[in-house]
Amino acid sequence: MKKFIFIMQHAPTAEQITAASEGGREVVQVNDKKLLIVPDDANLGKEWFTNRAEEIVAAVGGISEGDTLHVMGQQQLAMAVSAIGRKAGAELVESVTPRVSKDIPQADGTVKKEFIFTFKGFRTVHQY
Repeated sequence: MKKFIFIMQHAPTAEQITAASEGGREVVQVNDKKLLIVPDDANLGKEWFTNRAEEIVAAVGGISEGDTLHVMGQQQLAMAVSAIGRKAGAELVESVTPRVSKDIPQADGTVKKEFIFTFKGFRTVHQY
C-alpha cells in the first residue's frame, strides 16, 4: 500500500488527512516530534542533517516509490528528508492554505488579530 507521509511539527488537519487518504493511501506521520527539532548550533554540518533525515525516514517506516511526501519545518532538515524521498521515487507535495486575518475588537478598544488557515488542496513541489 502506498503511503502519504506527513513530516511536520503539527498534526495534519482533518481535511488534510481526508485528502491524503484518497485512493486508499495509508496516512503516516512522525510521532516523535523531537526528531524534527534542530539545535541552535551554527556549526551543524551536512552529516548531522543527513543522519537526522535518515532517522526520520526510518521512524515513518521508510519511503518507497509511489509514496507521497509532505515535508515542512527547518529548511536544511526538510531539504535532506525531501532528497531521500526524491531518490526513493516519492512525489513531493505542499499544502495550499490561504491565511485570512480577522480583526476581533476587544473591550479595552484594542484589536486582536485571529488568523484562519483553510486547506485548499495539495500542490506538487517542483525540483529546481
